Amino acid sequence: MASAGGRSWGLLAWLLSFQPGLGQAPAGGREPPLSPSPLASGGREDPGASPASLSSSPDTVLTPVCGRSFLKIVGGVDAEEGKWPWQVSVRMNGKHVCGGSLVTSKWVVTAAHCIISRFHYSVKMGDRSIYKENTSVVVPVKKVIVHPQFATVATVQDDIAILQLLYSVNFTSNIQPICVPRETFKVEDGTKCWVTGWGKTKEGEILQEVEVSVIGREKCNKMMQTILSTTRTVIQKGMICGYGGKGKDSCQGDSGGPMACEYNDTWVQVGIVSWGLGCGREGVPGVYTGISFYSKWLVAVVNQATSLYSVVFLILFLCLVQPLGILVTP
Repeated sequence: MASAGGRSWGLLAWLLSFQPGLGQAPAGGREPPLSPSPLASGGREDPGASPASLSSSPDTVLTPVCGRSFLKIVGGVDAEEGKWPWQVSVRMNGKHVCGGSLVTSKWVVTAAHCIISRFHYSVKMGDRSIYKENTSVVVPVKKVIVHPQFATVATVQDDIAILQLLYSVNFTSNIQPICVPRETFKVEDGTKCWVTGWGKTKEGEILQEVEVSVIGREKCNKMMQTILSTTRTVIQKGMICGYGGKGKDSCQGDSGGPMACEYNDTWVQVGIVSWGLGCGREGVPGVYTGISFYSKWLVAVVNQATSLYSVVFLILFLCLVQPLGILVTP
């Protein structure tokens, strides 16, 4: 007759065989699998999805309630407190290295080129000051996941990473997630969006904001080919561009931060600050990672992490109950 301990480990092996791989939805876990937002009006199965305009609702993933700012955007340089509640400072050994955006209570999206090691990262959020902690919290990063195809050969490609926080944050008026669009989401050329960050400016202590116009990949590629006097493809799939005019651009220190666009009072992250040719040069657009292109990967990573948490919990539980089973087995 098999012992209680043997039955427990047999049960564990059976359950592990049903754990999902990357990109599959988990069967269970402490938190439910991530699902599309109720804002969604279409989905992957809608191949004819048309480009979104400022009057349409975005089709989003990761969290059902997102993109809510409690202050109206009216322009300017310094951002008002609480205007961009998803903006975070990604820090290494306590020092700001890049921007990022909160997409769920436990996950932050940033640029892959911001990650120079896998340790000693934290995230500061809830305050427009990069130094002071008036309304902010600082949360250690538990795990860093860089896109597997990230590369910097010839050009920066697949420049996206996601950070798992050590614990979930509570949402407040100064801490809110931004919406992540599905891969079918398209933004029209000329759409006005905002880029935020603590980049290279004289006012670097206070969060800065700049309005830019979206430039599609094909048009931007032609512009960059002309600027660089090359025929090679400069703007790859998964990239978009933005231009705000001379002197209005993202810069060093802004990397990883969001390009956000408003749709029916809901803010959607369209891009991640990635790279450019200098800062704010006339006629030269900034290049951003198009986040909708990577939405499937983001959902798969988060769902897999959630399912793996449930496996670890199960292993710990069986390790605790196995000795009890041995004790009661005749």
